[in-house]
Amino acid sequence: MQGTDGMPAASNGNVNDGAAPWLLVDAGNSRIKWALAPAVRPAHWRAASPSFLASGAVDHAEWRTLATQIRAGWSALTADTSGLSDAEGGGSQTGGRHFAPNAAPLAIGQGGQQDGFICPAPAGVWLTNVAGEAAEQAVRMTLQTLWGMASSDWLQVLRASDARAGVRNGYHTPSQLGSDRWASLIGAHAAWPGEHLLIVTLGTATTVEALRGDGDYLGGLIAPGPALMLQSLAQGTAQLPTLDATMSSGGQAFARSTTDAILRGCAAAQAGLVERSYAQLEAQLGAPVRCVLSGGARHALAQTLALPFTEHDQLVPAGLYEVALHAAKSSAAKTTEIPTPAEASRAAGQARGGV
Repeated sequence: MQGTDGMPAASNGNVNDGAAPWLLVDAGNSRIKWALAPAVRPAHWRAASPSFLASGAVDHAEWRTLATQIRAGWSALTADTSGLSDAEGGGSQTGGRHFAPNAAPLAIGQGGQQDGFICPAPAGVWLTNVAGEAAEQAVRMTLQTLWGMASSDWLQVLRASDARAGVRNGYHTPSQLGSDRWASLIGAHAAWPGEHLLIVTLGTATTVEALRGDGDYLGGLIAPGPALMLQSLAQGTAQLPTLDATMSSGGQAFARSTTDAILRGCAAAQAGLVERSYAQLEAQLGAPVRCVLSGGARHALAQTLALPFTEHDQLVPAGLYEVALHAAKSSAAKTTEIPTPAEASRAAGQARGGV
C-alpha cells in the first residue's frame, strides 16, 4: 500500500502489528525531547498535526530519567492501542501519551528488560542536537541503558545539508545551519507543501525562517528568546528586576509600572521582529505567506502578534520523522546487508537460542 507521496502507508500506527516505531530525539538548549513514531506512515497521518505514539521531555540535568520515560512509553504502547492515532481515539497534536519528567533513573544495561517487559529495538533512532557533545553522549547512554552497549551505534545525528526531504538549503555554508532549524524547515514544508512560510520558533532563542513554497530556504534570523531578553535586562542593569516571560502585562499599549514596561517592551520587540519579517517576505515573494509559530515560548508572542498565524508544537520531531521515512525509503531502494536495529536485535536473540 502506498501513500500519496509514494511512501509506504498503513491503516494505523499500532506497534502490536510487529513493526517497531522510530525513536526521535531533539536535544535543545533547555530540554531533551523525544517521541515514538510509527515505523510506516499511517494513512491518517498529517504533518500539520502529527499524532506521535508517545512523547516526553526532560531537563538536561535530569537526563538519566530519559530511558525510564521512553521505556514507560513503549510499555504503554504494547499494553493497549488507546491514543495511538486520531482515527483510534487520539486527536491531540502530540498524539498518544505524554510522559512527565518525574521518573527514577535506570541502570545501564538493565532498562531493556525489567518487570517482565522487554523493550523492543526501534526501527531506528534520529537525533537533532544543538546542546553540544554532552547532550549527544546523554542520548547514547540512554540507548545503552535500554538496549546494551552496541545500541549507541544505531544513533543517526541529523546535520544540515544541501537538500533533504524536499527542502533546499540556501545557506552559503549549508552545514552551519542548526540541525533543529533544518528539521523544522523539513517538518513545515511537509505540513504545508506549496505554501510560502515564515516559520517562527520561540525558545531560548527566537528564530525566523523564510521558506518558499517550492522548498527553497531563503534564509533566517536569530534573536534572543523572550526569557533571555528579560534576563539580559535584569543582568545588565542595576535596578530592573528579573521577570518571568510567562507573566501577563495586560492589554494597554504603554505601561504604567516598571514590571509591565519591561514585559510589554520585550513582547513588542519579539512581535516587531516577526511582523517586519512577515511584511518583507510577502513583499519579496509577491504572494501570501503563512506564519507558523512553534517552540515552548510561543504563547508569549501569540497574545501580541498583529497578524494571522498557525501554531505547531512538534515541528522538529515532525521533520525528523520525514527524514527517517525518506532515509528508509532510500535504503530500501538499494541492495544492502546492513541490518536495522530491530533486525540486529532479533538476530542476536536467535543466536542465543531465542525465537
